[in-house]
Amino acid sequence: MPGDEPFSNPKADVLTRWAGWCGMLGGPALAIAYIAHPPSAPPEIVASTFWIWVHVGFMASLLGGVFLLVALVGRYARSGGQYIGFAGFILAVISLIFVFGLDYAEVFIFPTLAVSHPEVVTQYGDGTSMPSVAFAFPATGIIFLVGFSLFSRALLKAGVIGRGAATLTIVGALVFTMGLSGFFPMVVVKTGATLFGGGLVWLGLSLWRPAH
Repeated sequence: MPGDEPFSNPKADVLTRWAGWCGMLGGPALAIAYIAHPPSAPPEIVASTFWIWVHVGFMASLLGGVFLLVALVGRYARSGGQYIGFAGFILAVISLIFVFGLDYAEVFIFPTLAVSHPEVVTQYGDGTSMPSVAFAFPATGIIFLVGFSLFSRALLKAGVIGRGAATLTIVGALVFTMGLSGFFPMVVVKTGATLFGGGLVWLGLSLWRPAH
């Protein structure tokens, strides 16, 4: 009977595939942004066009990540997802929004400060050493790690993504969070960004598979 057929909406399928592209493009954008990121943030670097474009790439990856997560949670819901997965989704989205706020400042605020008030940038660099951000940024990293780990595991159990995509995303999130903690050299951050970017690409590819 028509009412027994699985839900199918051609427009929704197209939008889902476009969200997949967000992951497939956002992943490399993230990796490139962190690989190209300057090792320090003196005023002359923060005021440069290069600095702005590096963080625009990062901003694009964050926006792409949000669209990717929304499409994945739609697939997850249609697969009979459990509350733990939805909790992971919420935490993952919150983490991306929080980081986007800092990146917005690094694109639109700190370059201007570097010119008009270079002493502020000399004291705080890219803003991560500000007392408020120094607390919020590590806390966001924990939310990011827990969110993506829970959601990826839930997507795997629901059959939305494969084991490789889930494993790479979780490992990438772990290494990325470790690198951003400040206790490890910059190479760990770059490695984590590359691994997690690869996870985003794999998640995006998963959206091109037919839904269950």
